[in-house]
Amino acid sequence: MFKGFIILLAVGGLFTYFVFNFVSDVEGEDPNTLISKDERKAKEFAKYYKSDASGGRVLDFHGVSIAKAKEVWRESPIRREILDNFPQFDLMRQLTDQLLVDSEFKRYFLKRLEEVESDYFSGTIDSQKAKKILTDL
Repeated sequence: MFKGFIILLAVGGLFTYFVFNFVSDVEGEDPNTLISKDERKAKEFAKYYKSDASGGRVLDFHGVSIAKAKEVWRESPIRREILDNFPQFDLMRQLTDQLLVDSEFKRYFLKRLEEVESDYFSGTIDSQKAKKILTDL
């Protein structure tokens, strides 16, 4: 009976040790590690959004490489807003002028938009291909 009591105490002690060790590890973790990858990306990309004169959000890629701008662009709700107006190319251009601050990426996007518009209206590409080109950039 005495052996059973000692084993019970040993198992209880080990259980208590592991529980307290686990709790202290969880409490000591850096809060940034608990943030999901998407949330981290959203925080990182937030620096590219500015407010315009009327208080609306605009993308400012001034001084940002095309590669980084494309990465931010793929995740941007502004991209979705512009592309939702396909095939109204004039409206897409107007929204681009309003929602993107003048930058190398803006000029690149407008050039691609013009190329896609030309190919789309000439019948070289269909609407699916045009949307894919503009979406993937």
